[in-house]
Amino acid sequence: MTRYIMPVLMGFALLLNSGAQAQSLTEVRTKLQVALQRSLSRAMVDGALPHLDLETGEITKLYPTENHEVILRMNDIYVLCATLVTADGTESTVEYYIAQNRGSYGVIRTEIDNHAPIQSLIAAGKAIRLE
Repeated sequence: MTRYIMPVLMGFALLLNSGAQAQSLTEVRTKLQVALQRSLSRAMVDGALPHLDLETGEITKLYPTENHEVILRMNDIYVLCATLVTADGTESTVEYYIAQNRGSYGVIRTEIDNHAPIQSLIAAGKAIRLE
């Protein structure tokens, strides 16, 4: 009888640990989404995110339409992606780089239609999918 107790306890410990990890992952995902929404809300002007093209000086109004499900992680930095659209329907993909500071998360970098940095980080194995 006692030889069965240890495997059962080990299995129970694994179950509890995986549940705690899943809860922690869900909590991190939720906090990241909240931080992103908070950042977007602060940056919006008249319901749109103004984007300044530093080469042309042109300002484009971008409207958030969809947050992508995949979250990437690079040590303590997370990357969330979203689709934004202009008034004429032109889509842009945005990567938001988010870091934690004193228990809360904040956007530290934004790349609009510039996928080369994140693609390089993924190819180098530095950015991996948060699972």
